[in-house]
Amino acid sequence: MGMTFDGPTKVITLTTGTVAVSVRDLWSRWVDWFLTGDNSKYLPAFAQVGGDPIDEAEGLYIPVYAFLMNGWKVKPQEANHTLTVSDGILLVNGGGDPFNDTDGSYVVRINYQQPVQAISFSTEGGGGPTSAAIADAVLTELIADHKAAAGSLAAAINEIWQRQAGVKLVADRDLNTIKVYDSDGLTLLFTLTRTTVGNVDTYTRS
Repeated sequence: MGMTFDGPTKVITLTTGTVAVSVRDLWSRWVDWFLTGDNSKYLPAFAQVGGDPIDEAEGLYIPVYAFLMNGWKVKPQEANHTLTVSDGILLVNGGGDPFNDTDGSYVVRINYQQPVQAISFSTEGGGGPTSAAIADAVLTELIADHKAAAGSLAAAINEIWQRQAGVKLVADRDLNTIKVYDSDGLTLLFTLTRTTVGNVDTYTRS
């Protein structure tokens, strides 16, 4: 599965030969792209909820719901094919089709393989939440409440937010370190340690 991200046009293009897409991988690859270079200047493509374990021993997890937002769309490869979407649920915040048409006159069929362990609930006879309600709940949550463990998707979202909102940096010339603090100016997020070899400075995160 291959894909490219275009910030100005807000299009995720699936590369030639791609006939299957994992929603988890789509989200993860976008996070990697967003945190590369100055790509964080573009509006976020996704909000995500789910993925938490129900029974890790049995391999059961709450399905991943990935909501495309800010006008981002996914564009299939330029060919007649069936595109299989699996490993999560791909939606558009506010409703709509997550996929753009191909440039050429190709027939693309989308085969959604939704997780069988999708979760729903009701209270006092009421129905479960709609996709729009789930999206609203995700988007109104405080980022600071969902930093989670290092390397998790929630931690990646928080790091994206820090790039947008600004952080406090404290440089120590004697120790050759730069400490990066949360937006509260008190919580240490990570430390960059500088090592110099010749004319090259290398910063290691810890």
